[in-house]
Amino acid sequence: MPKLNPDEARAVLKDLDKLDAGRVTWAEVKQGEKRYMRYEIRKHGNPIMRVMNWWQSRQAVQRAELKHRTVVAHERLLLAEIALRCYQSEQGNPPARLDELTTKYLSRVPQDPFSGQPLIYRAQGTNWLLYSVGSDGVDDGGKPVGRGLASKGDLFFDSP
Repeated sequence: MPKLNPDEARAVLKDLDKLDAGRVTWAEVKQGEKRYMRYEIRKHGNPIMRVMNWWQSRQAVQRAELKHRTVVAHERLLLAEIALRCYQSEQGNPPARLDELTTKYLSRVPQDPFSGQPLIYRAQGTNWLLYSVGSDGVDDGGKPVGRGLASKGDLFFDSP
């Protein structure tokens, strides 16, 4: 990413924006999974198997949703990070707010999939702090998340 010139970065931004706009939402994934489970239940009429399948899949679905949101957050953080770098290379300093990027670089301000609010952005002189609240849903003030899906902390575009 640091080697991209502004024209190359704009092309990447356009592709990432299209990817984000066309993404299958978690609600759509979950609906598809429900349809499949209903099909499987009809195939295996045993009520005990139904309960066992539901119980065993419950935690897997929760982990999958967390992974889905994490991937979405990383992609949106990357999108915003590239737009910020383009803005800074052309203007000489970072924008005061993320919504300043929507006029030239982004179609909309990227939302945090964990909070439903815009990604957290703070201009800091010639640099900036950009992050998602992460899986715990709490703004830890930019404290990086640890390893593992259930770690506390905030998520950055280069987080593990």
